[in-house]
Amino acid sequence: MSKRKRRNGTASKPNRQVRADQLESLANDFLIHYRAKQLDTAVPLAREITERYPRASFGWKALGTALMESGDAQGAVAQLEHALELQPDNNETLTNLGKALQQLGRYEEAEARLNQALEQDADNYQANMHLAGIHQQRGRHDRALEHYERSLESLPDAVLAKMRKASLMVERRDYDQALAILEPLAEQHPKAVGVLTNLANLYGTMGRFDEAEARYRRAIDLQPDAWLAFSNYYFTAHYNPRHEPDTLFAIGRQWQQRYAPTVRPERPATDRSAARPLRIGLVSAGLKTHPVGQMILGALEHLPKGQFHLYAYSDSLVDDATARRLKPLMEQWHEVPHTSHPDLARMIRDDAIDILIDMTGHTSGSRLPVIAEEPAPLIVKWVGGLFNTTGVEAVDYLLSDVVETPQGSDDHYLEKLIRLPDDYICYTPPRHLTDDPGPLPALENGSITLGCFNNPAKINEVLLEQWATLMHQLPGSRLLLKGGQYTNADYCDRLYWVMEEHGINRERILLEGPAPHKELVATYRRVDIALDPWPYSGGLTTCEALYMGVPVVTLPGPSFAGRHSATHLVNAGLPELVAGDWEEYRQRVIELASDLESLGRIRQHLRQVLLQSPVCDGPRFAHHLTIALRGIWQRHCEGKAPQTLTFDKEGKAWFKGEQKPVQLPESDFPEDGFQWRFEGKIIAMDNGSRLLNSEVVGQMLQRGTMELIAFDPASRALQAPLKKQEGVHYYPNATLGDGAPGTLYACQDPEQSGTLMPLQDEYLPEGVKNGNRLLTRLPISTVSLNKIEGLPSLDWLVLDAMNDSVCILEHGGDRLCNTLLLQVRVVFQPTHDRQPNLAEVSHWATRHGFRFYRLNDPQHCSLLPCDVSPEERQATELYSADALFLPSHERLQELTPAQCTKLAFLLHTAFGIRDMAYRLLLNEDQQLAEQYLISQGLVSMLDNQLPAESPAVSPKEEETIADELDRLLNNDF
Repeated sequence: MSKRKRRNGTASKPNRQVRADQLESLANDFLIHYRAKQLDTAVPLAREITERYPRASFGWKALGTALMESGDAQGAVAQLEHALELQPDNNETLTNLGKALQQLGRYEEAEARLNQALEQDADNYQANMHLAGIHQQRGRHDRALEHYERSLESLPDAVLAKMRKASLMVERRDYDQALAILEPLAEQHPKAVGVLTNLANLYGTMGRFDEAEARYRRAIDLQPDAWLAFSNYYFTAHYNPRHEPDTLFAIGRQWQQRYAPTVRPERPATDRSAARPLRIGLVSAGLKTHPVGQMILGALEHLPKGQFHLYAYSDSLVDDATARRLKPLMEQWHEVPHTSHPDLARMIRDDAIDILIDMTGHTSGSRLPVIAEEPAPLIVKWVGGLFNTTGVEAVDYLLSDVVETPQGSDDHYLEKLIRLPDDYICYTPPRHLTDDPGPLPALENGSITLGCFNNPAKINEVLLEQWATLMHQLPGSRLLLKGGQYTNADYCDRLYWVMEEHGINRERILLEGPAPHKELVATYRRVDIALDPWPYSGGLTTCEALYMGVPVVTLPGPSFAGRHSATHLVNAGLPELVAGDWEEYRQRVIELASDLESLGRIRQHLRQVLLQSPVCDGPRFAHHLTIALRGIWQRHCEGKAPQTLTFDKEGKAWFKGEQKPVQLPESDFPEDGFQWRFEGKIIAMDNGSRLLNSEVVGQMLQRGTMELIAFDPASRALQAPLKKQEGVHYYPNATLGDGAPGTLYACQDPEQSGTLMPLQDEYLPEGVKNGNRLLTRLPISTVSLNKIEGLPSLDWLVLDAMNDSVCILEHGGDRLCNTLLLQVRVVFQPTHDRQPNLAEVSHWATRHGFRFYRLNDPQHCSLLPCDVSPEERQATELYSADALFLPSHERLQELTPAQCTKLAFLLHTAFGIRDMAYRLLLNEDQQLAEQYLISQGLVSMLDNQLPAESPAVSPKEEETIADELDRLLNNDF
């Protein structure tokens, strides 16, 4: 027995050695192919090792690593995890697993594995580099810098680590450090395309345009397929004041010639039904608090439900307030920083996107190689790196307007232009911007402060010369500039030198570094007039200046990039601030600076002017965007090639060469099988014109489901955009009442003006005291509800708290007997004489077939002093609220099915009330009520329950009700 054992043991040694030799030979073969980047042969060799030697961790590590490097990160993870099971402490396997997880976007798991690797070996170059990259993507700059430094400690001459560290320094706006890294690196590696491109980017940021362009061209010559270097070159050229429109167009169109596929890819075919819901893909690195996010949010939030399914392909991992508002609007949200261009193109095709919208262009996070693969039937360019033509023939349309792309500019675009009737964007101010504009700084300073908070790369010697001339014409004026580059001493000295060459002392120039966004915007409280740069104008910066009450003067530049401010100003109703030449530019500024009283009034009202203009009108923009997207889709379904689409100011759109405007087909767009169904329109009457500022009401008007009669006793809504909307009958300086001539009490705060006498009481809430001061009494016309003839119905009555609601109700009982909803503002801390309280209104309602339902939109006042910050000002005392009254239980039983649906629609749409909406629908149709629950995600789809086909709301033509009101107002008084 013992001999047998010895014999077997003796024989096994050579066998193990043979197997070890064979494994070593296979491993060497693998390494030869792997190091030569011959992954198509390296992968089969690694797989052979795992099959022949399944207990050898090397084979699994080799297979996982080769799969990862060949682009199959998903397949790599399982192999690397198995290698770790066999050898848990293998540092290289941990690192590669972290890299594979990072490629898949599984960042938390990737961090964990990379940190494990660094626990074993703190000098692991690869682990430090990849962990730094994750931290940098997530905005953790300090932690990213720590790992880049460790990488360079282990490999001091690593070019990639130095480049990445320099890019981080640029993000941190530490330009001196970035230059100190990149300039020596470019001298040491004069043929390194990445180094040249990064240095060119930095030179462009610092305003050294000629040096930047020279290095871009050098990089492109060295590596003809360096499309990203070319995109950066094209973008930076728009900052350079010496380039004419023809030059810029000539550069742009080279992208197609150089980098697009030689043979145009075949586009996927999706269902060519013109009337179905469309899948819209959004490719962007800016779906966050970023110019892109802030310029699209208002539009996307108001797109008609059911018509579009939005798919986001986000190159950002930031999850901020704007991203959190965008995500619920999406059918799917893909985070794709880790996704290769071919994989992203496949993903878009697999999602069967109908219209793909690029919102990055040639800027950071560019996905133009994906766009050039033409992964959707139609491709559109919108915000985000939209500074000129993309130069990519795959892009069919470019969303613009008549200011950005005036008639006659079409030849400078490869795309067909969609000229929207207003601005090409819709600005949504972030909710954290709560500071008011404050008083005009010049009144305290005794001199004008000019300001420009645009990217300092937009400031050049041509512009500075014009600003210097302007400052000579405004003695004592100062120029406040704020931005990241002003932390660089050389940059500041160069700017001071240019201004001093033109006779402006540096003491008059205030240069400040970057600040958090809220603080940056608050700095406009120190600025009287904003100066727009040239030839690349401001966009978001202009909107923010107007929001803070600061007028902006602009001279349009030679390209789309130079006309952003012009379109925002024109569409905000400020075309006089758009100059035709430099002399007019300076004259506009001097005119504003010469009348401080007028400039102060502008400051106090400019925010409201902006917010009530088309620049911020989400429902209006969404309506026009819907027409544009459905119009180009309908044209595609008809087999017609893309063509220029132009809107008129009434919102009608014509394709070039067509005799008739776009007529969208009648169609159903159900929400998960549910569709509101009723005939006619909801007739609403609003005394106080509060509804004219409601986004929901704007949507209802656009969809033709409402007709609104708005009385505006104090004429507060003269600038409200909805008053011109079709279906609105607007009557300023008139009010509901008893039909007799009345008195309007005009107060210092227009919001406190009405037909009720303001109280002068020391116990009034702090926010009301000053505004409640009576300025004058004015005569006003009143209309009795009972006397209005020709009013087909009145479904919704809204009454404010500044006018005599009890008088209105007492003279409207006959007209209100079939009304579905009363909304009456009641106060709990009176500010006006005879202001109705809840008991009085409830008493009237009970006598006339209504019941109290709930309080809505409660407002509280704070008892803390005004100098307590808004975030800390607790407000506990109930000041006012809307009392909602529904038909009594007896009347509800008598409502027709159509009335039940109308009331349900009103409660759902205007107030988000779903339980009562369901109960009302249940009175009409159980299946419809169940479909409603499913559409709201309140219950799951039942087995075998198919959504019923429901026609969309189709309001029938109603007789106009304006004539009778005009007669009452014009003839009776």
